[in-house]
Amino acid sequence: MDVRERIKTLLQQAEIYQSQGLLNEAKNSYMNAGQLIKKNEDIIKNKSLLGSIAAKVRAINDEMKRLDESPLHKEMPEQVQEVIRTKFSFSADENLRALEGAVALAKFGQYKRALKEFHTLMIREDIRMDVAKNIIRCHMATDMIEDAVAQYVQWTGGTQFSVTQLGKLRFFLQNILEKKGIERELPLPEETVREDKEAAQEEVLDISSVGITVSEGPKKGETIEFDVSFQSGNVINILISSKDREVLEHLNVGLTLNQVQFYSPIAMFNGKAVVSAKSKIESGPKEGFYSLDIKIKSI
Repeated sequence: MDVRERIKTLLQQAEIYQSQGLLNEAKNSYMNAGQLIKKNEDIIKNKSLLGSIAAKVRAINDEMKRLDESPLHKEMPEQVQEVIRTKFSFSADENLRALEGAVALAKFGQYKRALKEFHTLMIREDIRMDVAKNIIRCHMATDMIEDAVAQYVQWTGGTQFSVTQLGKLRFFLQNILEKKGIERELPLPEETVREDKEAAQEEVLDISSVGITVSEGPKKGETIEFDVSFQSGNVINILISSKDREVLEHLNVGLTLNQVQFYSPIAMFNGKAVVSAKSKIESGPKEGFYSLDIKIKSI
């Protein structure tokens, strides 16, 4: 391709990316075009073009800075939150139904309301461990790492959890921190907490991330790993950026995933799953991302 055509193509790509809100991609295209112009100054005589590109890059940098500094916690109206909480609660069991509603709020980026619901559910012993893990996930989803650690430390000084349960929560949080590259040694639970009791229900295997092998499109055969945002029983939730269009286009509701790698803190398992829900997050810190529920069929 002729140099002039390459530059023209890059500038067109940049404009398209910018119109779609893909600021990083737009910036890269503008910068690549600028580099081509500099390398071919003997051919490209239009000096004002470099100035124009520089101005566009500055504008993109300003927009990216504005977005970075914008408030993270955009909340939906309370009535909308209530619709989400009730619409996505399906279990016959009252406690599980309440847990599903709180998890649904978190999936839609309503972390403040979700945390309020989770803390209310801490009095229900049969789901307390699931609730605690989702409280930790909420804090981590909003990058409130110190809040997650402080919450765990608070639990170690209380009587809601047994030593064994606190050990599992410590292991759970420690694994998340390590995956994020955060070095933090969490305190061990004290022996003064309440005696262990037989678990009220069978404990579900915690899944920290999943590797999905793409079955169609340009990325066919490629395995992509996603962190698990939330988990309720055998349903896990992952977030996918709207930039990953090639992946999103093929992960539609009802799709059976025959090659899935499930990563837990203790091991990796191969299995099957099905995409059970897919929706775009319209507000909150993950606005613009897609929320996918994946139901585990077999491990």
